[in-house]
Amino acid sequence: MAKAPKPGEYQAKLRIKKGDEVMVIAGKDAGKRGKILHAFPKVNKVVVEGVNMIIRHQKARQSGRTGRSGVQQMQEGGRIEKPAPLFVPKVMLICPNCGKPTRVGYGFREGAEKLSARKYRVCKHPECLKPID
Repeated sequence: MAKAPKPGEYQAKLRIKKGDEVMVIAGKDAGKRGKILHAFPKVNKVVVEGVNMIIRHQKARQSGRTGRSGVQQMQEGGRIEKPAPLFVPKVMLICPNCGKPTRVGYGFREGAEKLSARKYRVCKHPECLKPID
């Protein structure tokens, strides 16, 4: 994974978050859709379900935790496929209203006290322009 930006370096704000459906627009998985499992804003990356799959060769071993029965659980070994992080500019949010990939804008509600309560995301597709959340 890439290093976090140094103090003073530009860091873009993520306009997508965990649980959003996105479409990959660049790279080997271009055109695939999936849900965001994890977001890493400091390194500008996201993990998308079923996209950018890597194979990890892992030995079977005991995990440090004990299960309900008090016995340590075994972690399976072999070839394990899992999604790797993707650079955020390679994905585009899919609007839940129109179902098309779109850029994200922001709107503001009047009368809300906190900034987080009055700011919301908006679909920038010219035929939609509806709030995303």
